[in-house]
Amino acid sequence: MAIVRLKKDLDVCIQFQLRSGEKAWVRRMRESDLEEVHEMECILFDDPWSFDNFRYEVVRSAVSWPLIAETEYEIIGYAVPWFVTDEMHLANIASSPLYQRQGIAAKLVIVMLDEAMRRSIRIVYLEVRPTNKAAISLYKTFGFETLGIRRRYYRNGENAILMQRFLPEQSSNLFLAD
Repeated sequence: MAIVRLKKDLDVCIQFQLRSGEKAWVRRMRESDLEEVHEMECILFDDPWSFDNFRYEVVRSAVSWPLIAETEYEIIGYAVPWFVTDEMHLANIASSPLYQRQGIAAKLVIVMLDEAMRRSIRIVYLEVRPTNKAAISLYKTFGFETLGIRRRYYRNGENAILMQRFLPEQSSNLFLAD
């Protein structure tokens, strides 16, 4: 899966190819994406974000930088990072059940970490369910380490693993080549 950074379209962050040969890209989430994103959220999670949660992130939040991954035909993943002072917090990330295990989440993480570097972010945090072994493995490949446990973090009472990753004091493009 080759990754190409697209500078001509500032809305599109990267373009890549799926294993099927289908072209896909990551871009900023728009208000017109919200219905499809929320539908995917409800399919994937027992305690989904509300439509209004997503709408707030796209329309009103000063710290949110929501993204989607899509093909020509559909949204295949999304992520919501928050940038606050010198920290990034990954608040939400998911990929479509039809496209899981194809590197979609990895592409979203690459774009977010690249943006964090561009903004001189020094540390990235996220929470993940202990039962989500695939996500934990993905985060570890990107250098995240376990910081601790957030007790009863999820609405169903499940704990969350708190993970962190420090970023170097280097400027952008650690993850994406120009």
